[in-house]
Amino acid sequence: MAGPPSLDADKPLRVVALGGGTGLAALLRALKREAGRSRDPWKLTGIVTVSDNGGSSGRLRDELGGIPPGDLRNCLAALTLEDSALSDLLNYRFRGEGSLAGHSLGNLMLWALADLTGDWVRAIRQLSGVLVTLGRLFPSTVVPVTLCAEDMAGRSYVGETAVGSCQPPLARLWLEPREAEPLPEAVLALLRSDLVLLSPGSLYTSTISNLLIQELQEAVESSRSPVIYVANLMTEPGETAGLDLETHVAAISAFGRTRISAIIANAAPLQPDMLARYQVEGGEPIVTQADTILGIPVYRFPLLDPEAPMARHHPDLLNRAIREVLSRL
Repeated sequence: MAGPPSLDADKPLRVVALGGGTGLAALLRALKREAGRSRDPWKLTGIVTVSDNGGSSGRLRDELGGIPPGDLRNCLAALTLEDSALSDLLNYRFRGEGSLAGHSLGNLMLWALADLTGDWVRAIRQLSGVLVTLGRLFPSTVVPVTLCAEDMAGRSYVGETAVGSCQPPLARLWLEPREAEPLPEAVLALLRSDLVLLSPGSLYTSTISNLLIQELQEAVESSRSPVIYVANLMTEPGETAGLDLETHVAAISAFGRTRISAIIANAAPLQPDMLARYQVEGGEPIVTQADTILGIPVYRFPLLDPEAPMARHHPDLLNRAIREVLSRL
C-alpha cells in the first residue's frame, strides 16, 4: 500500500500549526512568508490553546468569563503583514498599579469584540481584518477549560499556572471539562490539512494542551497528514526541568496520542553568557546527536536567532528548516 504523496513546499499547501503562547507565535512568524507569497501561497491556520489562567488573560477570564485571549492576541500579532502602530498597540501593556495595570490592550480589544459580536471566531476575524494578517487563527475551543495534572508522586496540579510549576515527568494530564467541544472550524482545518506542525513552547501547557481534546486528536489522525514537531530550544524550570528531547516526544505521544512523522531540532550552540544565565534559572539546551528518536527521524539545523537577547527561533532559519524537512519526508 502506497504512503501519502510527498509534499512540495512551493505548492499551495494547507498547513495547520498547533500550540500556544510565544512558541506558536514564533512558528507562525516563520510560516507567514509562505502564506504571503504571490504565487501558490500556503493556506495557513493556527489553532491556539485556551487554558491560560495567569496574568492579564487569567484576570479577564476570572472577572468577565469566557476564554483567555492572551495567546490568541500574541499569535495575531505574529501574523500581521508588517510591523505597524496597530500591531504595537495590540501588544501594549498598561503600567502602574490601577485596575488596568498589567493588562494588554490587545487582550481587552479581543474580549470586547467577542462580547460585541457574541462570537470568538468573528471577533478574531474582525481584528485580523483591521491588522491585515496572513493566515487564519482559531481557538481550540470556546469552552472555558482548566488544565489538570498529576505527577508520579501523586501530587495534583489544577490550572495552567500550577501545571507549569509541576514536578516532571507527569503521570496524568487532562482538561476539565473532559468532554469540552472543539471549535468546528479547528476540526475542519485539521481534516483538510496537508501538513500539521506542533509548535515549540511549554510542553504540557502549550504543545500538548490542544491535543487533549479528543476530537482534535482524531482529526489529526483522520487527516493522515505528516506531523512535524518543532522542538524547544531549552528546558523550562518546573515544567520540563531535566527532560531530554526523547522524553518530550514520548510525552506528546502518550498524552496527545499523536503520531509524529519528523522532529526538527536545533544544532546551534548558545553563547556562553546566555547559557550561563539560563543555567542559573535551571534551564538547559535541548540537544541531541541521534538521527532517530523512538523511531522518528530527527533533522538538526542551526535555528537560534543570533540577535535575540534570549534563546529564540530565527524565523528565516526555521522557515528554511521546515521547507528542507518537507523535501525529505
